[in-house]
Amino acid sequence: MSDFQNSNWARPEYSRDYRETADRIIPERQTLLRIAASFYRHYVRDGRRKRILDLGCGDGILAQTLSGQDGEAHIVLIDGSAEMLASARRRLSGIRNAEYLQITFEEVVSGSFQPAPFDFIASAFAIHHLEMPGKAGLFRAVHSLLNPGGCFLNIDAAESEPFAEWYYALWKEWVLVNEEYTKPPESAADVPAQARAKPENHYDFLQAQMDALIDAGFIDVACHYKYGMFAVFGGRKAGEKA
Repeated sequence: MSDFQNSNWARPEYSRDYRETADRIIPERQTLLRIAASFYRHYVRDGRRKRILDLGCGDGILAQTLSGQDGEAHIVLIDGSAEMLASARRRLSGIRNAEYLQITFEEVVSGSFQPAPFDFIASAFAIHHLEMPGKAGLFRAVHSLLNPGGCFLNIDAAESEPFAEWYYALWKEWVLVNEEYTKPPESAADVPAQARAKPENHYDFLQAQMDALIDAGFIDVACHYKYGMFAVFGGRKAGEKA
């Protein structure tokens, strides 16, 4: 499993650079977030107060998106980066019922993070930093943290054979087309190749990750949306909602 303290994400400047460029380098990022919001409205929100966990919250954009669907939900945001948590606090400064904890995925997997159960657990662009055994361990931990009937949704990058080479090309094409409109001072066309080469990124096959969800005990496992490398997928814990 990746060691967060030795990763680039422990460096404040690295986190800042990501926040400033995320919408320019992640294809259809806003669409992916809207899909998460729609999923929450259709399968989680039911008029009762919900507990939400945002895994690897980054700058809080996913938590902000979900809070916009349910202002009464209690949202726990966790991240291994103090810089990211500080940014999330700023983004969510007007949102009630938010809790911020500096917790790594390693701590979640080890069982040292043991809050009350959650009704919905979600993550965006974070879990790919774990190698496949780490992902499987995290999925098992997530399953244990959910209430019966609770859902898990992951927005992340994943490779798929035999299309991996095309997916990286599609990613680059998206960046270049986007730059025709945004006119940034520097091009991010090299980002897909750089991301692929970084040892901290583990874009495991989507099917392998979905199989790991099933092995962890999830039911109704499905991919709800996919744009090349980027997918929205997840599952549900068996049982009736409380």
